[in-house]
Amino acid sequence: MPTLYVQEQGTTVRKRDEQILVTRGAEVLQEAPLNKIEQVVLMGRGVQMSTALLVELLGRGIPVMLTNQRGSRHYATLNAGPSRFGALRLQQMARIGDPAWSLEQARAIVLAKIANQRSLLKATGWAAAPAAMLQIDNAARSLGGAGTIDMARGYEGAAAAAYFGAWRATMEQSWGFAGRAFYPPPDPLNALLSFGYTLLLHDVLTATQFVGLDPYLGVFHVIEAGRPSLALDIMEEFRPLVVDKIALELVANGQISRDQFERPANRPEAVHLNAEGRALAIDRYEAMMQASVRMANGQHTPLRRVVLLQVQAFAQAVRGEQDVYVGYTV
Repeated sequence: MPTLYVQEQGTTVRKRDEQILVTRGAEVLQEAPLNKIEQVVLMGRGVQMSTALLVELLGRGIPVMLTNQRGSRHYATLNAGPSRFGALRLQQMARIGDPAWSLEQARAIVLAKIANQRSLLKATGWAAAPAAMLQIDNAARSLGGAGTIDMARGYEGAAAAAYFGAWRATMEQSWGFAGRAFYPPPDPLNALLSFGYTLLLHDVLTATQFVGLDPYLGVFHVIEAGRPSLALDIMEEFRPLVVDKIALELVANGQISRDQFERPANRPEAVHLNAEGRALAIDRYEAMMQASVRMANGQHTPLRRVVLLQVQAFAQAVRGEQDVYVGYTV
């Protein structure tokens, strides 16, 4: 279990010997060995962590992330000590300030994302897939001529419209999916996607900070206060490979039902996964991130490590060790 998620409210997370314990009163709800954990995610204000465990985790370089109870909002990531990556971050700031360099990296990010969207659509066998794939191909061809990042965003948007248009044509009747929407998610499928993207963001943030890059200085997503633009950039290529694939598999296999979603009383227009649904999504997400995948060099490695390798590849582009970032595609 590389990531420990704690969503049970009224619990305390503490250390006993070399174990992490999740307790409620005298009852131990969960137990995990410290040497098997790579990150901890505390979900909700009703989850407490002992100072002794927090210091131990930070000393081991294990980040602790704080989210709301539904996992839909990331509050903060706690890491150890001052940054050791000043030189790399200075290079990153200089690179981000170069419009030509940023555009080249942004095009590469978008190209990888839409290639993976196309691959997932092809695997579905949906009647709506071929027409959507043609539109994605057109966006990919046009992307090379994008002269600004706004133009690149436009082609990414065109590909996304075609991609989720195929989802809508296939899922609208059975799941009420009318297109991608997330502020707030208006239907179960959007709720599942949003929750999955939050889990994925945790992993990309962890990898970005481990490598030493500033997660808030990206090339494709607009840089603004509180937005981890670079982490959002890197996670683009993994959205279809991980979260979208999980959502489609859960639906196709009948593993998730409408009973695992709820509408908050204070926001009846929103749909969220309930505790059971979140536990199911987390289990499936962790299984996929720990699964071995094939790299371009023929080697196999866990998908979570691929995320780290891709962040390292972006750092190589920042340092000038390679000209252009190359996304991971299947």
